[in-house]
Amino acid sequence: MVTSPPTPANSNKPDAEETGETGAMSATLARAEAAVADLAKDYAAWALADVAKGRTALAAATDDASHRGQHVEALFRVAHDLKGQGASFGYPLITKLGHSLCALTRDRALEYQARHLDLAGSHLDAIELVLTKGIKGEGGKVGAELVAKLELRVKELLP
Repeated sequence: MVTSPPTPANSNKPDAEETGETGAMSATLARAEAAVADLAKDYAAWALADVAKGRTALAAATDDASHRGQHVEALFRVAHDLKGQGASFGYPLITKLGHSLCALTRDRALEYQARHLDLAGSHLDAIELVLTKGIKGEGGKVGAELVAKLELRVKELLP
């Protein structure tokens, strides 16, 4: 009796009895991708709501020096969310800007001063601009220069 050699586990050619399972997995994956694409349509609106939360935290940090640390922490959480979501929904520039804002706001021991808060505001302005103009992708040369400039300013301000 002649038998076929076994198919490697990572083969792209499923056995006949596996076809149904593979088809179900493909259908599940297609539904998940469609759901993400549907969510992506509304991403700019939710991200702008996050920017508004960030602006509220920034204003509170500016006005309430005695609790500035907790307001900066709220701003960090907004930046962290933006950083984590941007690229997933077609806005890698938001991820980069969010990463830079996270770096600026993550140090709980830092005594944030007006210059730190002004730079945080510049980050929020840049993120809002990207979202309102619908700038998907990397943003080209201008996007790269903007990120580089903000990252440089963050490095200059942090110990």
